[in-house]
Amino acid sequence: MTLGVGAAAGTLVVLEVVVRGLGIGAAAESFRTDVVLPGAEGITQPVGFGFVPHATIRTTYPSDPRGAFGEDRSVDHVFNSAGWRDAERTVEKPPGRFRILGLGDSYLYGQGVRAEDVCLRLVEDRLRAERPDLDVEAINAGISGMNTAQQLDLLRFRGLSYDPDLVIVHFVPNDVEEEADLYREGPKVELYEEYVTVVTEPDALSEVSALWRWVRSRWILKAKGDAYLEACLASYRDDDAKWARCRDALDGLERTCRERDVALLVVLFPFFVRLDGAYPFEPIHAAVRDHCAERGIPVLDLREAYRGFDGPELWVHPTDPHPNERAHAIAAETIAARLLGDPALLPAR
Repeated sequence: MTLGVGAAAGTLVVLEVVVRGLGIGAAAESFRTDVVLPGAEGITQPVGFGFVPHATIRTTYPSDPRGAFGEDRSVDHVFNSAGWRDAERTVEKPPGRFRILGLGDSYLYGQGVRAEDVCLRLVEDRLRAERPDLDVEAINAGISGMNTAQQLDLLRFRGLSYDPDLVIVHFVPNDVEEEADLYREGPKVELYEEYVTVVTEPDALSEVSALWRWVRSRWILKAKGDAYLEACLASYRDDDAKWARCRDALDGLERTCRERDVALLVVLFPFFVRLDGAYPFEPIHAAVRDHCAERGIPVLDLREAYRGFDGPELWVHPTDPHPNERAHAIAAETIAARLLGDPALLPAR
């Protein structure tokens, strides 16, 4: 008995040395920090359906493995006078201009990437290059944490005053959630807070043992995270109240745009996990695609654009699964190609 215990302990010691020597099972990194810096105008209160005008949110990451953040490992998210992370825009549309209005959450907002690398900015650049005959302007009204119902309200109460010709809704699987739900515990479609936390959350033994950290992250927490993701998918059942509200909001977007002769495109972004394998959020994509097809809403599912990627290589940071600049560029190319090939969305030459 004593010999067996001793042999097992010896084996564990050897495995611990091997794991440490190979550099696997490293301690989990901390999450990003966000600091709000008021603008020179001294405004401290947010505007309706926007953030604090002229403010800056400075995001600092614990490391910079991709060399994307600079020496201080930070990214500045600067807001214009409208409270959006965008260039200054006039409310009145100049004559002859084709104006695109982007609605969405932190994917469109561009969490963790520089302003010049955000998807909608790249779409504007591509359309201007391909269609010099068309005076294209793309307004980014993305707000972190905003769901589809709130995006409909933004369009009705602020967006329509900009007289858009095309509205692009950047839909992400967690857009079904109510704003308050994003801050409660329990199953929800929130990859950033829930899935990553459950996979990286340390415990006491993880502080001292690289072997335990590796086993825990590879098997125990993976199983826990998978079970959590499975529970989240229930939010998109036909009888779920959240999905019903989200469907109503999509219908409201279609109706509002149709009544004002504004083109509409729903762009469906994936969560960047297991993209080239058993992608766990495919049922959500199917539900959104089917509903849009039933209502005659043009939809572009970007999952196919990311074939060949697993997912984490497209994160802004190992602890932040928002799309990085490479993922934004792929999305922009795919969206621009759809617009350039569809005269119902972009006027023909």
